[in-house]
Amino acid sequence: MKEFQTAKMDDRTKIITIIVLLFLIFFPISSFFFEPPKPMVSMTSFVIMYGVIFISYGFIPKRIVVSYNQILVKNIYGSVVININEIETFDKIEKTGFNLRTFGVGGLFGYFGYFNGRDVWYVTNIHKKVKITLKSGKIYMISPENPDDFVKEVQQRRTEMV
Repeated sequence: MKEFQTAKMDDRTKIITIIVLLFLIFFPISSFFFEPPKPMVSMTSFVIMYGVIFISYGFIPKRIVVSYNQILVKNIYGSVVININEIETFDKIEKTGFNLRTFGVGGLFGYFGYFNGRDVWYVTNIHKKVKITLKSGKIYMISPENPDDFVKEVQQRRTEMV
């Protein structure tokens, strides 16, 4: 079993994170000073916006592990298990391109959730992505700190299983 670090945020993701965090932190605080005071609106915006921060932070992959027959992507909410024998194609992707966020987080701490319809992303650095396409057609996109070593490790496991 080999563990890989999640990639550190790229510059664009850092900038988006800083801007969104500033808004999400300071808007609810400033709403307490609106005239006329609306405490219910202020408290609701406080709970929602701070909730967005904590929920988004929880999606950051804490561990990416390659075992003999599985890839495990673990975050606070649980684990995603990808069976190596179900992988059809496996590629390192460096280009960013246009991606449509279907449902998920698009820049705050990274890119997590559904993109381009069915693709499942756990990406913290858009320049260090690995695209995993399963035989079922499902696509996972993850971002280990060293994608080349990750690809080599998974390729080695795939050849051992054959």
